[in-house]
Amino acid sequence: MINQNIFLAQTVNFILLVILLYRLLYKPVRAFLDNRTAEIQGQIKTAEENQAAAIALRQELEEQTRDSKLQARQYLDAAVKRAELLQAEMLQEAKEEAAAIIRRAQEANELEREKAWAELKEQVGELSLLLASKVISKSLDQDQHQALIDQTLGQLDAVGEGRPVQ
Repeated sequence: MINQNIFLAQTVNFILLVILLYRLLYKPVRAFLDNRTAEIQGQIKTAEENQAAAIALRQELEEQTRDSKLQARQYLDAAVKRAELLQAEMLQEAKEEAAAIIRRAQEANELEREKAWAELKEQVGELSLLLASKVISKSLDQDQHQALIDQTLGQLDAVGEGRPVQ
């Protein structure tokens, strides 16, 4: 039946084979697999860290983009406000200049009116002198005298109203 010597020899051979396989194959393969597993886990961890860093960088860039857009909007709003203020100032200056031009025109008109009244007074003086010379040269009765005064006053009114003297 079973030979004990052969059984014992086969058992010892089997144990030696297991020990030999354990030392020559299992340990190096196991170490290789452990190293490979650790390397893969390290790469996964690095990839996850890189992904987290990329997400953080993306969020930071998005925040910077929002801040840049907000700052650009603020600059545009400030520029619009400055433009509106400048426009209001220019409009105010234009109104003041127009008022100054109108005032100067009114002053020039008043000066011309005063000049015209001065000329009128001179002409009235000349008319008075002419009237006096006519009165002296011919004696007038009351009706002629009144007609001459009315005519002179009419001419004076016409000059005051800006109509030509007849």
